[in-house]
Amino acid sequence: MEDRAMRKCFAILAAAALPLAACGEAEKSVDYYLKHLDEAREKTARCQSNGDAGVNCGNAAVAIKRNAEEQFKRERARTEKNLKNGSIWPTWNGK
Repeated sequence: MEDRAMRKCFAILAAAALPLAACGEAEKSVDYYLKHLDEAREKTARCQSNGDAGVNCGNAAVAIKRNAEEQFKRERARTEKNLKNGSIWPTWNGK
């Protein structure tokens, strides 16, 4: 009989905990944070100050890192293009 009462108590506690678990912030994807970089920066700052490690904190950090990598690749491609066509080197006649 105790086993049955324990199961019933566990079922009631589990049902009561479900609404509390759903109260958290909606999960946002890495793509969302890539489109909203200011929000991603704010989120990571809040996560670092609070010591939080939720899914949104990780997605925001990944989005910031991915954006930095993409920007670096664009800058490197632009520099390589300028090196190949010679526009990176100064000229004496101002051209």
